[in-house]
Amino acid sequence: MPRSNKYMELVGKLEKKLSVMEESMLLPPEQKLAEEFGVSKPTLRRALQEMVDCGRVRKINGVGVMVGKPPKSISRELIFVCRDITFFANTLKNFGSAALDANYFISIVPLDGDAQTQERIITSVAERRPAGIVIYADTKHNDLNAFHQLAMTEIPTLYLMRLPKGIDNNLLEFGNSDGVTEIVETFYNEGRRKIAMFAAYAVNRAALFERESGFLAGMKKCRLKVRPEFCCGYKATEEERENFIKLFENETNRPDAVCCMNDHCAGFLIKELIKRKINIDNILFSGFDHSPLSEFIPQPLLTVDPPMDELGTAAAEMLIKQVENPHFGFQRRKLKARVISTK
Repeated sequence: MPRSNKYMELVGKLEKKLSVMEESMLLPPEQKLAEEFGVSKPTLRRALQEMVDCGRVRKINGVGVMVGKPPKSISRELIFVCRDITFFANTLKNFGSAALDANYFISIVPLDGDAQTQERIITSVAERRPAGIVIYADTKHNDLNAFHQLAMTEIPTLYLMRLPKGIDNNLLEFGNSDGVTEIVETFYNEGRRKIAMFAAYAVNRAALFERESGFLAGMKKCRLKVRPEFCCGYKATEEERENFIKLFENETNRPDAVCCMNDHCAGFLIKELIKRKINIDNILFSGFDHSPLSEFIPQPLLTVDPPMDELGTAAAEMLIKQVENPHFGFQRRKLKARVISTK
């Protein structure tokens, strides 16, 4: 049977108490400790015995319970391995807060460098034998052997947004494609029928594929035909991108709405159209990510607000559930992203 959260919470509280005590210091008597943590003596003794078994404390007859040597590793450490710390800042903050509330310690490890460097980083994290690991992987290196080696360690692991190639594990994501589908439907409900898609340069390739799929799903749902000349992907040549922009010079046949794959793409396109003195007052634009840039774009913009705060809290909850109940099967969860207007 899995251990109860109440018991695991007590173990965590004891470890926190020990972390600020020096070696050989005596813990308060059992009665006082039980009252301090609001538990029964049998529950306290069970938790203390676990501390004894792992060497954190020593029981000395006639003396009491004494603090042992500090461990070389943190037994209740959760490590967040993250490819993009800036984008996931709020996620990391909420993950840390939720983990600390559950009496776990957290570490954040940036996942940077080439494939070989990332292999070493993931391997080093696994060698620390933490209680659990959250990973937002680099989509350019999603086939690293380190992911397969990590799966063999049985360390509870949770992946954010997408799984590495050939890996079956816990997954937490939000609707990359669903958000764009909802934007297309919003455009349609506002009477737009000539909807275009635009991607510039700064788009995560995996996210771009998912968002393009969302665009196609939205067009199909609204029974609209996808016009090739209205689609300008990130692989477009300069000539193809120029031809796409020139479409807007013809007010009769040009797109009446544009799904841009992120806020950066929307800003780039709008800036270019304004620079060419093309009237875009009657065109609707959308972005994705609700970045600070979206507030400065001089045109009303629909954008997708990713649930970054909720992502952090949910990641902590899912990982801790797996840590405390290791026999549970893999968990899958998708959070909903909100479509909002910047004006």
